[in-house]
Amino acid sequence: MSAKHVFRKEWIQNTLSKTYGENEISVDPFETFNTKDAVVWIDPLDGTSDFVKNNLPAVTVLIGLSINGKSRLGIVHNPFSEDDKTVGKTIFGSGEFGAFKLAYDKNMSEDDLLARNIESIEPFDHE
Repeated sequence: MSAKHVFRKEWIQNTLSKTYGENEISVDPFETFNTKDAVVWIDPLDGTSDFVKNNLPAVTVLIGLSINGKSRLGIVHNPFSEDDKTVGKTIFGSGEFGAFKLAYDKNMSEDDLLARNIESIEPFDHE
């Protein structure tokens, strides 16, 4: 395992441990996952027509995971903001753990990217 891989693994563990207890975080590899029960959706350029029209803030990258027909995880990366097209955000979440946001700046170094704080997004009332 490379030093970068170890650093990233430790960073993820440390970040998650700020919110979750030790018994809620698994550091073991996914060895029992059965892919026949999973469906992954990837839309590498959601908002193609907006991209062509240079409406970059409306463009996203979408990834979703469903297991046994139930949504389990979603990721939306919006690489461009209204104010500054070099700054964006990634929102990810699951039903069990909630939603989170990471800021993105294409000028960040790899160390800066790894040092970002994960922000929890408060749930809202659907009614």
